[in-house]
Amino acid sequence: MALAARTAARHGARGSALAAVGPGALVLAASSSSASASSLHCARFSTSPAVGAPSSTPNYEGHVPLSTFQKAFMTVGSALASLHNPARADMIATLSETSGEPFLPRLRDQMLASAEGRALLIDQPKISSKTVSMDALRQLPDGSLGRAYVDWLEWCGVTPDTRAPVQYVDDPELRYVMQRYRECHDIYHLLCLMPTNLLGETVVKYFELAHFGLPVALLSSIGGPIRLITSRNEETRKQVLDPLFTKLIPWAVRNGTSVKPLIGLRWEDRWEQDFGDLRRELGFDDPPVRVEYERRKSAGKRKAWSSQVVAAQEVRKQAAAQPARAEAETQAQTQAQAPPSNSSLSSSSSSSSSSSSSSS
Repeated sequence: MALAARTAARHGARGSALAAVGPGALVLAASSSSASASSLHCARFSTSPAVGAPSSTPNYEGHVPLSTFQKAFMTVGSALASLHNPARADMIATLSETSGEPFLPRLRDQMLASAEGRALLIDQPKISSKTVSMDALRQLPDGSLGRAYVDWLEWCGVTPDTRAPVQYVDDPELRYVMQRYRECHDIYHLLCLMPTNLLGETVVKYFELAHFGLPVALLSSIGGPIRLITSRNEETRKQVLDPLFTKLIPWAVRNGTSVKPLIGLRWEDRWEQDFGDLRRELGFDDPPVRVEYERRKSAGKRKAWSSQVVAAQEVRKQAAAQPARAEAETQAQTQAQAPPSNSSLSSSSSSSSSSSSSSS
């Protein structure tokens, strides 16, 4: 009773209600109060609804719910497939989602730390040719971010439409964080002044690993040097590996750890900003080695192929090759079985008669 009286005095009417049901309820109430405080804390720093244990009910359009075991299995499988064939964009996308979700809250906190980032989480804009007018960016002055971005896309022969939608991240808000990271990958290339060849991709992955801390960047940063080391071209290995390990990787890691957080920047509001001023504002310095890259002939046409697209293309190639192969075999058989033509016979007869006359 003394405990109940002290509780009532300390908490007022709420304490009186707790005292009426006995001390046992105090423990439950305290736990409930703690849980409520935790919920309020989460609500304060998140714009998405609370997502509990994985279920079969999708949390957003396109969501594929997975159990912990399924995510672990897909993480291992996609990692092995990505190492075997780094061109498997679908496997790299899967790996980034199944392995990166525990690291996304830290990136979301970086977005929440600025008004620019909070606006991103609320509006959730996308970067694609449907949402950003490439023609409008081409009209911007030389030296602006938007003009540099569209020029870089055309020079490297890539488009902003090759990023697969996120489907394995359970929390809708964290899904957008991952999607934003994907869609801005080309902008990170541009800020690092790196092309999309193997060397440029490797340098950018080291930058992303140091800056964002996602596991998929770690795998790519390992796979890139392995492919370069195992290259059959000895001259390429000598020319690339030394500057990569001694200059470019240290530069990428240093910039990745020192520049301002990029995930919370709303590039859509910065297209007209001077590109050089932007790099200086963010804290970038120029790479110590210039990575040469020839312009792609099919600028803006290259797509990131998934395994299904590659498989379908192989089927079409085989189907198209079969009639041509069968026709060639038929022609060869026809020529082998056909009797000699009249012209051949006449030429043969004339040669025989001429040889007879010469012998006589």
